[in-house]
Amino acid sequence: MPKIIPFKGLRYNAAVVDDLRAVVAPPYDIISDSLQDELYRTHPNNIVRLILNKIEDVDTAKYNRYTRAGEFFDSWLKDNILVQDNGKSFYVYSQIYTYNGKSKEQMGFVGLMEIDMAGNKVLPHENTLAAPKTDRLNLMREVRANLSPIFVLYDDRDHKIVSMMKKFCSKVAPASDVMFQNVRNRIWKLDDEALIEEIEKFMADKNIFIADGHHRYEVARMYATEIENKDVPQHLKESSKYLMVYFVESDEKMLSVLPAHRLVRDLGELKPGDIKKRLEKYFSIKKAPNLKALMSKLDKGGLHCFGMYLGKKEFYLLKLKDPAISDKAIKDKPKAWKRLDVSILHLFIFQHILGICDGDDNIEFVKDPKDVVKLMKEGKYGAAFFLNPTKPGDVKRIASLGERMPRKATYFYPKPLSGLVINKL
Repeated sequence: MPKIIPFKGLRYNAAVVDDLRAVVAPPYDIISDSLQDELYRTHPNNIVRLILNKIEDVDTAKYNRYTRAGEFFDSWLKDNILVQDNGKSFYVYSQIYTYNGKSKEQMGFVGLMEIDMAGNKVLPHENTLAAPKTDRLNLMREVRANLSPIFVLYDDRDHKIVSMMKKFCSKVAPASDVMFQNVRNRIWKLDDEALIEEIEKFMADKNIFIADGHHRYEVARMYATEIENKDVPQHLKESSKYLMVYFVESDEKMLSVLPAHRLVRDLGELKPGDIKKRLEKYFSIKKAPNLKALMSKLDKGGLHCFGMYLGKKEFYLLKLKDPAISDKAIKDKPKAWKRLDVSILHLFIFQHILGICDGDDNIEFVKDPKDVVKLMKEGKYGAAFFLNPTKPGDVKRIASLGERMPRKATYFYPKPLSGLVINKL
């Protein structure tokens, strides 16, 4: 795998910012307009002003959300709102949260990873889009920093790294401890040279799978190439070859992946009765009395089960009768890809059986099932489909095959916060 090294993290100055809850934020791509407004109001130094500065009516090519982010970043450094640690460290990062009524802990570490310029050591599982990459590249040019870590997975069947980190953390007080959106986030500075060397050595032969942050990873690679060909200080050329990363063990007991459910705007000429009639040839269909019952049945249904809502009280559980039939309808993909529920939904149900467009202008992705029903009742959509979550093992399997999953196939939870540690290039 690419080289992993510790770094001198940039963090909020506790003498200036006494409550981290007021200055941290989720990753930029899950911040809604209303949350952006809320974060702006919460504190003048909230990290949102860097990762997702507001678009203003007065914006021009020379003065805009990106240049403002750069100005904020420079002023926060000058005013010691953000201060750099003296020595190089890995940053142990623990997130304690509740999922399906049970308390879980996701533990990893934040470090710098050498960017894989050849593109064969760090394995993605999602396709990327041009617009988000342009957005992040414009920001990178102005701030010259990794403001948020990308989220990657590595294998460690014996849990060696996690055990080492827990032992270390049991003896040292956390550098940061903040409760945000029902997740307890703690950071420890791991600056013990022997432990750092042990982590570097252990990680040297590991495969790395991107869980979250595909666009930012590709942008970092673009930026490194761009900087290499510019007349800039050598230290910037060297530092731009590395990216701040949150490394988490691919342990399914520790990880949680949420599904993104699908709402269909335009069904064409299809009526609810037509949908059921077309689907019953390939799926067993059982009616559920309400959303709660449907989601319970879906959770227990196993592979290739889907929930469907057609409005009013029409909740249905769909179970694929024979995966071999859907395999034939999905062309030019390996079997593991064809057997993903998101693949079956988009290519077999939407395109092959129902003949509806599954483009982003016709499909809305929503995480909360209750929000799905609410939107359906508002009359904005013709049908809704619920999925079980994709497993972390499927992410690794598809990435190892060199394939990309259909969009919105995974939503890893919880995501690392922005604002706990920054890597200044």
